[in-house]
Amino acid sequence: MFIPYDKNVHTFDKKHFPSLAFDDMMQEDEVQNIINMKRAVKYAMKKHPYKVYCTEKSGWFTTVDDPTHPDGKKKIRKSSEEKLWFALADWYEKEDTKNITLEEFYPKWLNHKRPTVVEKTIKRIEAEWKSYYLIETSQKLITTPIPSLTSSMLREWAESLMAKVKGKDKTFIDNKKFSRIFQIVDNCLEYAADEDIAIISENPWPKVSKKLRKEFVRSKGTPLDKEQVFTDSERLQLRQMIYEDLEKYPNCASSAGLQILLMLETGLRIGECCGLKWSDIKDNWISIERQADNNGVYEWTKTNSSRREIPLTKEAQNILQNVRAFNQQHNYTAEWIFQSTNKNYENRLGYNAADHKLRKLCKRMGTIIKSPHKLRKTCLSVLLDSPNVNNRMVQRFAGHSDISTTLRYYYFDRSSREEQAKALETALRL
Repeated sequence: MFIPYDKNVHTFDKKHFPSLAFDDMMQEDEVQNIINMKRAVKYAMKKHPYKVYCTEKSGWFTTVDDPTHPDGKKKIRKSSEEKLWFALADWYEKEDTKNITLEEFYPKWLNHKRPTVVEKTIKRIEAEWKSYYLIETSQKLITTPIPSLTSSMLREWAESLMAKVKGKDKTFIDNKKFSRIFQIVDNCLEYAADEDIAIISENPWPKVSKKLRKEFVRSKGTPLDKEQVFTDSERLQLRQMIYEDLEKYPNCASSAGLQILLMLETGLRIGECCGLKWSDIKDNWISIERQADNNGVYEWTKTNSSRREIPLTKEAQNILQNVRAFNQQHNYTAEWIFQSTNKNYENRLGYNAADHKLRKLCKRMGTIIKSPHKLRKTCLSVLLDSPNVNNRMVQRFAGHSDISTTLRYYYFDRSSREEQAKALETALRL
């Protein structure tokens, strides 16, 4: 019998781990995998309290603590020393995850989520973690091992947190805020239940959320149409004022007004508009394949359905011609359609420029202040009103995966109060 290691003095020797040798031909991810495995093996060696044995007949073997076995121990046997330590590294990693808390797991989940969302979303999540989870009400929740979180514990915590938030804000929690408060616990538990993570077998939150007392949550109700879209007369006013401003202030370095007009004509999201390049236009169609904000450009869209091509109307083509002329006038030569001199934004027009411009225009018109997203809602409502455009076409134009999203959140009455009164009068007349 050969005993290569004594108890508690296991040491890493790279000669015993041929598959962890580096190669000049390796890709970056392969190198990182080797580094991670070395760390895992060294951690297992540090933690493993038992001797490792080797015999010609039985190969390499040792024991680990396992309360599920009658004698409290489990034997691990492999054909090589390397394979045995890989198995031990996997064992101790899984043992550690059994006691991982939400506080410890949250950074892992956030790193998993980070590549798929814009930085603004990450910052919002971090703010919500600080506001709702790093407080006294949530300490028991985030310091309890995830497998030990029961439905009753989750429900008690959630209702206590809602009561605290409602009391602080002195108002009811609407559905959107409810979703944001509990997004972290829901997403973390869902990730913990992933078959590749397997800390828990199932995410308990969906069932818990359905049983919460409803006295804290109330819907905001249906938004008023006049708060969501511009009327036809307001659209005309916007166009007139923007072109008047371009003539009146020729030295103004911002093309935010033209960006507003393009969003009205194409229904683009503000982030999609900020990420547009001239190379995205071909044969009077424009490809939407990225988004941008003040933190950078992201080579993905909000959803898979958001990656799309849409035709440019004559008016959209005219707007883009005016943008080209504007860029030439101000010596803008970058690849972006909407540009600036701000090097921090890679010479892109700032994400908030259209918002600031639109607020000023709304004040001048004497109408309700609306955000750039209301330009998108206006465009889609106009298309849905048209008898020549079917709903499926509008859905694709909007970049939605489901027509119900388009109809539920983007279809509003654009008529004025006078027009609504006249229509009702006509409809009800005997």
